[in-house]
Amino acid sequence: MSITPLKNGCFSIVTTDGCTARCSHCLMNCTPRKKNKVQFEQIQKCIDQIVKNYNTKLIVFTGGESTLLGEDLIRAIRYCTLNFLRTRLVTNAHWATSLERAKRYIEKFRSVGLCELDISVDDYHEPFVPLENIRNVWQASKGAGFDSVVLANSHGKNDKITPSFIQEFLGEEIHVSTPNSRAYGKEDEIKTQNKTIYQIYENTLQKSGRAETLDKSKFDVFANRETLSCCCTWAVNDPVLSPMGHIWACCGIPSDNNPILDLGDANKEKIKTIFNRASKNVFLNAIHYLGPLWLCKFVEEHSKIRFSKELCGVCEICSALTNNKKAIQVLHDNEKAIAAIVRAKKLEKKENS
Repeated sequence: MSITPLKNGCFSIVTTDGCTARCSHCLMNCTPRKKNKVQFEQIQKCIDQIVKNYNTKLIVFTGGESTLLGEDLIRAIRYCTLNFLRTRLVTNAHWATSLERAKRYIEKFRSVGLCELDISVDDYHEPFVPLENIRNVWQASKGAGFDSVVLANSHGKNDKITPSFIQEFLGEEIHVSTPNSRAYGKEDEIKTQNKTIYQIYENTLQKSGRAETLDKSKFDVFANRETLSCCCTWAVNDPVLSPMGHIWACCGIPSDNNPILDLGDANKEKIKTIFNRASKNVFLNAIHYLGPLWLCKFVEEHSKIRFSKELCGVCEICSALTNNKKAIQVLHDNEKAIAAIVRAKKLEKKENS
């Protein structure tokens, strides 16, 4: 029983939990007051290990607001480029206060080899980052040589800033992708400009992190939770380095000290050691092959614990499960039984492939 670490070739670095904004939908609960961040030396050490041991293709710098790392971010992107790794930067564009300033930042990013630029734009960022910043970075990115420039738009019901609003604001038609249709590897299907993919990445709100405090009318709730009965192909396949130097199973949930999703402290152990242990973990394998909802239902069948029937996504289910101490104890009490079911599921999948 094992999961292949970094199978998807993507490794994310949550560079900091600090941010210039305090968005009410923030999954990571970032604020301007938080100051935890990874140093360049930590990033370098991490890159060295994953390049040596895994078929890594893409490094994603996210946060918080990654540009708060300053020159450490620039050094990190350059180091990835020198190691033949593609890079993506996720930013709120707080720095693009004018077209000229946006161009200077873009030129600096491209000079060290940044491949992909993702800019967050929605109702929740707008109070902190003017929409004019988005226009500035969008215009400055044209012809800069990126592989892709993406406007990441998370919106709830009745929100103002949607893909159609963004297209009208920028005065052009832009391809819209969703979580199941993002364009990576599908370049021929999307109109490009100077070999760069320009698109809007549309997503619904996840009821996790600070978004839990939003009015429930904002969310698309699945009437039948069985709709979310699917395996999680991201767990361990798409791991993350946190601002505290911990390795998380995925980027969907902030996981420092989470009893299942916090895989280990990269400051104290080699990443290969952490991944080897995680790949054999019964509960991570269950999440990967059976799905978080299956585990929630298993806990309900073996205890008096009940999970919400009103769910917005798989990550919300996983967060509710892995942050529930009593539920975790039920899983530990039945670890052997769960392991047997996972092995059977994996064998079934192998026979059908």
